[in-house]
Amino acid sequence: MPTLSEITEGHSKRISRITQTRDARLREAADARDRDLRALPKAVPLYEACDRQIDEARAKQSATDAKAESARAAALQEASDALAGALAGAHRVRRDADVAAFEKRRKAEEDAEHEFILAIGAASAAPTSTVAQKARADKLEKARKEFDAALTAAQEQFRKSRDTALVAESRGSRDADRLFTATTRVSESSLKAARAAAEQALAKALAALPEGAAEFAEWRAATAAIAADYKRAETAEFERFHRDVQALGG
Repeated sequence: MPTLSEITEGHSKRISRITQTRDARLREAADARDRDLRALPKAVPLYEACDRQIDEARAKQSATDAKAESARAAALQEASDALAGALAGAHRVRRDADVAAFEKRRKAEEDAEHEFILAIGAASAAPTSTVAQKARADKLEKARKEFDAALTAAQEQFRKSRDTALVAESRGSRDADRLFTATTRVSESSLKAARAAAEQALAKALAALPEGAAEFAEWRAATAAIAADYKRAETAEFERFHRDVQALGG
């Protein structure tokens, strides 16, 4: 038994194929009409006007897409530069923290050694020397632990900064791609709308030509048949989809 998701996906694909078949048939019918009507002297300027409108719309689409691509490239470069800068900054902060930790440990070790030497010089008995050695060892151990903790903290901060930078770069890239896709979709829709408007104007003008009445009537009959076939196929597909969904629910 297929799942609801599988049923929906199958339905969507079949509707898409039905629509593609309709569009292909409509284009074939229009091409057949144009092959005959383009030969008519009075139809030549009408087709030239239609072609000119479509060419202008296509040029606008190309210009819009080129600007969108340029904007995307700039946004991607900006995101890349920001990432490089953030990573460089994170490395610099970690390096400075490491240097500070090394310097702090060196000074603590020097102080421990200095205090030990002073304690030994002032000692008059072995127990005092033992106490001084233990004090030195304790201070050296403390310095080591603080040093290790500082290095660990610096590394953790670097990882956080790096991850934040990577997330920002990824978000910037996604936003650039999303904006580019949205812009090109709009330009594609604009081209389709312009083409449809030009073709509608052409059809209206052709319909007024007595010389092309027979060809135009044949084209209208063909498009009406295509539309009827599409409607039947679409209705049958939706009925199938509803049956499949109802069968899924038992």
